Amino acid sequence: MKFKFQSMLKSIIKRQLLKLNKNIKLDSSSDLNYNVINLNLESKYSCKIVDSKCNLTTIHEGCYISESRIYGNVCLGRFTSITGPGTIVKSLKEKISIGSFSSIGQNVCIVDFNHNFNRISSNFIHYNIFKENFHSDIVTCGPTIIEEDVWIGSNSIILPGVTIGRGSIIGAGTIVNIDIPAYSIVVGNPAKVIKKRFNDEQITLLEKLKWWEWDIDKILKNKNIFKVDISKSIYHELLQIEDSIQ
Repeated sequence: MKFKFQSMLKSIIKRQLLKLNKNIKLDSSSDLNYNVINLNLESKYSCKIVDSKCNLTTIHEGCYISESRIYGNVCLGRFTSITGPGTIVKSLKEKISIGSFSSIGQNVCIVDFNHNFNRISSNFIHYNIFKENFHSDIVTCGPTIIEEDVWIGSNSIILPGVTIGRGSIIGAGTIVNIDIPAYSIVVGNPAKVIKKRFNDEQITLLEKLKWWEWDIDKILKNKNIFKVDISKSIYHELLQIEDSIQ
């Protein structure tokens, strides 16, 4: 009973310190490593973690994590949302980067490793039997990069070492085993690009605006452009959008 009380007290203190010193709010069922780095401590948009267990490298303003598990060298951009249940982001060796304003749905799996199936056994036998580091039992393909404003639908799997380009949409249940060009709509197993979200002129405008890099004040001043249906805008309307930016 005494140990349970001490553990509960430590958890309460830790949550309060994360709130005060890191601008990260946790509910009572969540846990987060205290050495996590919040890249914008002064933001009025706190990070929020609900019913999740996390141990990651960096987090940024406005991030929201619920009913998920995140472990390892994982870096989250501004206003990234990861909403379970069942979503796992796990790095054992390589870095996993998730860009600002990205949205990740339920039961999504993003990992940086595979079992090594070119040996006698694909089991983690070096770790389980020989008591060696588990790195002996895995293979990796380099960093996994999810760029800004990517939406990953429920039950998708992102395989190690891929890059998903900015503005892409990954349809529910997709297995991404290849690099995805920016602003693509992707579905299937294996992943297949079925079309672009926007035409070349529209994409050029977005890349010129780089709105995902704007500070909060600039985003607030330009609220109206986030209501525009870019996909239906023609060239002269795109120019008007660009000229309206404050």
